[in-house]
Amino acid sequence: MENIKLPLILSPSLGFPEIIRLDEEEKEFTVIVASKDTNFGKWSLLLSFSNRIDYTKEIPLKVKSIMELSTDSSYLPSSMEGTRENISNELFQKILGGDVKIFKIAISIIKSDFKDLLRNKNRYLFDLCMEGTFYQKKIHALFLTVTDKKDTDFIHLSDLHLARRNDLIKDEIEAIAGPIINFNNFNENMRKFIVKANSLADKDELDFILIGGDIIDFVNQGISDKGNEPNNNWYVFMEILSGTGSEPQKGNYGIKIPIFTTTGNHDWRLHPYSIEFLYDEFRLNQEEAEKFDFNYYDNQEALEEKNDSIYEKIIEKGSIISKENLLHSVLKSILKYSETWQAKVLIPFLALIIKNISLPENFNSIITISILIIAHLIHRSINYFITKFIRKAITAAIIPIEADVQALYQYFIHINPYFNYAFSYGSNYFILMDTGPDCFVGQKVWNGGNKKRERLSLNDNIMGGSPDSMAFYPLNEFYSYNQINWLEKILISIKNKIENDKRRIFICLHSPPVNLKEIPDISKGEILLQKGVIDIRYGTINHFLSQFFHLCIGKKENDNKYTGEKIDVVISGHTHYSVEFRIDENLKVYCGNYSNTPANLDKLRPIVLQTPPCGPIKNIDRKKYHNPPYFRMIHIRNNGEVEINLKSAQTLY
Repeated sequence: MENIKLPLILSPSLGFPEIIRLDEEEKEFTVIVASKDTNFGKWSLLLSFSNRIDYTKEIPLKVKSIMELSTDSSYLPSSMEGTRENISNELFQKILGGDVKIFKIAISIIKSDFKDLLRNKNRYLFDLCMEGTFYQKKIHALFLTVTDKKDTDFIHLSDLHLARRNDLIKDEIEAIAGPIINFNNFNENMRKFIVKANSLADKDELDFILIGGDIIDFVNQGISDKGNEPNNNWYVFMEILSGTGSEPQKGNYGIKIPIFTTTGNHDWRLHPYSIEFLYDEFRLNQEEAEKFDFNYYDNQEALEEKNDSIYEKIIEKGSIISKENLLHSVLKSILKYSETWQAKVLIPFLALIIKNISLPENFNSIITISILIIAHLIHRSINYFITKFIRKAITAAIIPIEADVQALYQYFIHINPYFNYAFSYGSNYFILMDTGPDCFVGQKVWNGGNKKRERLSLNDNIMGGSPDSMAFYPLNEFYSYNQINWLEKILISIKNKIENDKRRIFICLHSPPVNLKEIPDISKGEILLQKGVIDIRYGTINHFLSQFFHLCIGKKENDNKYTGEKIDVVISGHTHYSVEFRIDENLKVYCGNYSNTPANLDKLRPIVLQTPPCGPIKNIDRKKYHNPPYFRMIHIRNNGEVEINLKSAQTLY
């Protein structure tokens, strides 16, 4: 377990940096720090390694003011800037210990301190450094630019599924089974994407990247690790993005532009899974996938201990998977029954038979003992096979989907301390929201499983491979406010701030609010998804979508007086394929091709887009997404017109 050293810089950070246009000689920005006192030491900027230039001079910063913030996690921000002050209860209590103070520090940058540097290039990433009782560096925390560019260019990237083992799988299988052709390494896909993104940035054609969840495939290398181990997959993400560790040997020096992150369901998952269940995503066949030991990091003792723990929990309390899942309610009943059926059913039944059999007195005891021994052996045999089956299922299925917020510890400390936040760039607004863990792991992390929902389908969540997620659930133990109320406040603040009608509003989620099990043929035009006929909730956010849809169209459910700003684009991932929807004024949902009609966005909005994955391969009816990394390139012109293009690896070089 990593000890948290204080003071700790929370924001800005790698996954929620400050973008600062240096159009003046002096510019201020805000730093959020957790500390016991205000003895912070010296502040400075250091050019990030990913810039790859020989410039190691530290640039001094000036502290203008220090203010202590409220630690009330139920606070709803009244402005987009206020989302940096919205520290979650989980971060404050469980990671920071609850006995610290949160400070907001205004710090100024003097342009003249690095004017010579900006002559070489008009924008750079910087690390934020604090030197007091110890030296602390927040990588890629600031992006400074002197560009006069008016348009906005950004990329939506989702489903990276990074993991340290991705760089090991091919070599291990080839050592056993021979050469593998065209292995799909999720990590390598991200490295390829970085090459493309940096090329666009060098041409001033890319301003930032939204990374929309499933950043990592799972957190820990093994099941015995805790969520805050220093070698987990969050460090793989940081190394690849910053170009540190062994990345330069792989030809990767890191990203040159800012990224903004939000989490997906895999980011909450603690443990690895067997690749033989998803071998096609790695471009392997099943025989090849079976050669890779996904528990290579664990010893047998740790595996047995974990299996024992979960098996006992299933018998005593039901599965760690939600109580509302019918399969696991039945499983719990079978296990409990199989543990006790001999005493409750078999013995009384045999005693009744024996009592009514007319046999010589000296035979009764022998027959009774023999029958009980046979019954016991049958009982033991049945229990053995049931237990063996369940323990195999625990290793293969239950452990890999075990989720907990402890999985996000390193994410909060080093990458992004916020579940939900917003920022503006130019005249455009960007809202990023957490969609939580898989809905079917609700019992472990959501109030004992007593959650409100409309429906939870076994086929949807487990057999279908597209789990629902827990976003918008009001009784959230990790951030005390209601996400829908939070979104409403942000949209009101945007409405009050808007100075022209050319602005655009984007919401970035991991799990989609709308999805279909089968994508319809839209070659002849859009299709109305008739309510009650077509299920639009396959593998989506599971809760309170009606309230979300109302806010997206500028209304509020059950409040006719509310008039808000319409959302232009909701963009998500999770499903690993591309599909597009729009929501009309009457909350009717259509499926079509909307991203190629930028001039009509005002008539079509809100449109809801899903981006195929950066990492895995996805095969679905009528289309194969077999050439990742995929991403959406979004260009917002100064007149408000939006151009959206889906790109793939075929366009990289």
